[in-house]
Amino acid sequence: MKLKPCPCCRSKAMFADLIVGKASKKRVRMWQVSCSGCGLSTELDEDKAYTATRWNLRQEYADLKMWVTLLAALLPASIIISLLLGNLMGISLIS
Repeated sequence: MKLKPCPCCRSKAMFADLIVGKASKKRVRMWQVSCSGCGLSTELDEDKAYTATRWNLRQEYADLKMWVTLLAALLPASIIISLLLGNLMGISLIS
């Protein structure tokens, strides 16, 4: 399975497999994806494919969040610029 780079620092991501459980009880193999640069990681899960999918979706969510933040920042700026240009052209919202 191919892992996308870290959404925070763009470093390489890698799988870690961990054995969870006591020696006398059933031991379970768990998977985790973590960044080699900043240490960002997923939660432990028994399914390797599911863990990879969760990691790879983080990049899509990070890209979406960036665009939403950018658009939210530009909206007030565009309103202020429109009001200032309207004021310069003699258009007033106040009667």
